[in-house]
Amino acid sequence: MNNFKNTITTIVSYAVLIFSVVVVVYPLLWILSTSLKPTVEIFSKPLHWIPNSFFMENYRQVFTESTIPRSFLNSIIVSFTSAIIALVFGGLLGYGLARFKFRGKNFLSLFVLMSQMIPITVMMLPFYYIMNNIGLVDSKFGIALCHLSISLPMVTWMIKGYVAGVPLSIEEAATIDGCTQPQLFTRILIPIMKPAIATTSVYAVICSWNEYAIANVLSRTTGSKTLPLSLSEFSTYFEVNWGQTMAAAVVISIPVVAVYMQIQKQFVSGVTSGAVKQ
Repeated sequence: MNNFKNTITTIVSYAVLIFSVVVVVYPLLWILSTSLKPTVEIFSKPLHWIPNSFFMENYRQVFTESTIPRSFLNSIIVSFTSAIIALVFGGLLGYGLARFKFRGKNFLSLFVLMSQMIPITVMMLPFYYIMNNIGLVDSKFGIALCHLSISLPMVTWMIKGYVAGVPLSIEEAATIDGCTQPQLFTRILIPIMKPAIATTSVYAVICSWNEYAIANVLSRTTGSKTLPLSLSEFSTYFEVNWGQTMAAAVVISIPVVAVYMQIQKQFVSGVTSGAVKQ
C-alpha cells in the first residue's frame, strides 16, 4: 500500500514539474521562434513553430537601426551600479540587524520589509522631484539610485538571514586571533557567504535590469535609456513590428540567462541555505 502511495506521489510530482516547465518554457520558445520569422510568416495560418528559413534581418535591424546597443550598455551600468550599492548598504544593514541588539531593532526590521509593499507608481513622483532637485534626472546614476527602492529591502533581509545562520563562535574565534572588523568581513564572512552574495547579486541585477516604470519617468534621452524602454521603439500607434520586438526581447534576456548559468550552483545553494536559516 505504501509503495502504491509513493508511486502516485512521484507521478503527481513529476506531472506538476513537467507542467511548470512547459508553462515557463513555452513562451520563451515562441519568442525565439517569432524573432527568426519575417512578418508574413509570423501571421501565417496555420501557425508553425519552426521558421521556413532563419530570418536574421530582425536581429540585424535591432543591432544597427535601433538604440538597443546603447541601451544595452546603459542597462549594464545601471543594474550593476544599483546591485553594488544594494550589496554594500544592504549587507551592512543586514549584518547589523542580525548581530547587534539595539533599541528599535524590530521596528527597523519590519520597516525595511514593509517598504517592499509600497507600489512603484506611488514613488515615481517623489523620485522625479528628488532627482530633479539634485540634477540627476536623465542620468544613469539617478536611475540606479531609485532602483534601490526595489532591491535594497529584500537584499537586506536576505543578508540578515544568511548572517544569522553563521555561528557567532566563528567571529568570536577570529576576533580572539586578532582579526579587525574589516578583516572579519574580508577574510571570514565574505568567503563563507559566497552563495548568499551570488544570490543577492543576481536578484539585485535582475530587479534593475527589468525595471520599466522608474526608468521611463527619469529617462529623457538615449544617453540614459535602458533596455525595457528601447522595446517601445518597435511599436507605433498603428502597428507593432513583432519580429524585431521578439529579437530585442531575446537580446535582453541573454545576459540574465548567461549570468545565471555561470553561478547557478551558488545561486541555488544561496536560496536553499537562506530559506533554512531564516
